Amino acid sequence: MKNKTGLVIAIALILLSALPLTPVSAKPAGAVKVQILAINDFHGHLKPPTGSSGEIGAVPAGGAEYLATHINTLRKANPNTVVVAAGDLIGASPLLSALFHDEPTIAACNRMGLNYSAVGNHEFDEGRAELLRMARGGCHPVTGCLDGKGFKGARFQYLAANVIDQHNGKTLFPAYKIRSFDGVSIAFIGVGLKNTPELVNASGIAGLKFLDEADTVNALAPRLLAKGVKAIVVLIHEGGAQAPPAPYDGCEGISGRIVDLVNRFDPTVDVVISGHTHKAYQCMINNMLVTSAAAYGVLVTDIQLIINRKTGQVVHKAARNRIVDRTVAKDSAITDLIRKYDPVAAPLANRVVGAITADITRSPS
Repeated sequence: MKNKTGLVIAIALILLSALPLTPVSAKPAGAVKVQILAINDFHGHLKPPTGSSGEIGAVPAGGAEYLATHINTLRKANPNTVVVAAGDLIGASPLLSALFHDEPTIAACNRMGLNYSAVGNHEFDEGRAELLRMARGGCHPVTGCLDGKGFKGARFQYLAANVIDQHNGKTLFPAYKIRSFDGVSIAFIGVGLKNTPELVNASGIAGLKFLDEADTVNALAPRLLAKGVKAIVVLIHEGGAQAPPAPYDGCEGISGRIVDLVNRFDPTVDVVISGHTHKAYQCMINNMLVTSAAAYGVLVTDIQLIINRKTGQVVHKAARNRIVDRTVAKDSAITDLIRKYDPVAAPLANRVVGAITADITRSPS
């Protein structure tokens, strides 16, 4: 019997020795590192914005070709990466995007690997039906597909926890999405601007109700906790501003409606990615990391989270607003996209649509 037992143990040892060894550093036992890359208020700026809008300090910044390269470079540093936006990806866009109902911008966001975006007020500029077309695809009901091909819509997910269809009581888009990395889960809640009805054509949002942002987040937090999700990120199209001089990667005298909202948020919220004001900041408010990346793609916010694998809670969080400088190589996929639409846009941009017979002044009329 002893000889048989010894033989079994020997065979087992030989088999174990043949298995590949996994380095201890490959997957830390106690923590998971997650990277969130965030933008806001892109407004269809496929080409680099001009003038002061395209500068951070004295550094020329922005442009979808460069933004995509920066995002791809940062993504390589951590496979546990999510790319998100806080609304106004489209609307109030330059001609290259606006002439095609912002279809090129949706395509660019797809190519950048965007995962989730809150809805901003400008997402509703052309009404609910057009926003749904942006998400689902299909040619424009009046102008068709101006590039001669079908429009496939967003590969990313719009989120709208506080935008309610009054006919059925459901949200226009999902309220949140949950992503899991190495055994830990993060919830991304998307919240639109409560004051959207004051900023867009009423007929385009008929039948929609925009709820209070903080009340909406606070109602969802217990539901997420019940699902075992203890890391919560809010994407919200509302913001604030620093007191001047305002460092692009700091928090000096932050004020604005976002401060009031964050102070009302359930304490289980860890990160708030904001927008709307076109200002840059990264702050700690009410023990929550609150960020904004200015506008037009001149910055990308690099957020680093460390999550306890056992508890699922965020144990460390930090952010840095990185300049999207134009010293890097252009992303070839975005370059191809711009080259596709530029020739089609030129005759449309130069077409005479009207004339004036007197000066248009700033005087109220």
